[in-house]
Amino acid sequence: MSTQLRENVVRTRTEYGAVLLDERTGRYFTLNPSADLAVGVLAQGGTAEQAAQAVTEAYDVDDATALADVELLLGNLRTVGLAR
Repeated sequence: MSTQLRENVVRTRTEYGAVLLDERTGRYFTLNPSADLAVGVLAQGGTAEQAAQAVTEAYDVDDATALADVELLLGNLRTVGLAR
């Protein structure tokens, strides 16, 4: 299942990863480079598994850890209202 950022969320890449701005509340959320990579895959319609695969290809992390981290990230994004 793919996850999309809500329409009111703006993603801006930085030298340290990315920042997500919730335009409804004015709150900023920072993403480290691996989280930004995962969000980028998800934002393009990818699944959690595809995002985890991208993370394992870019960073020294095993498949199970990457998938668990992506799923945790998705849960957090949904909890704060940034993703659906």
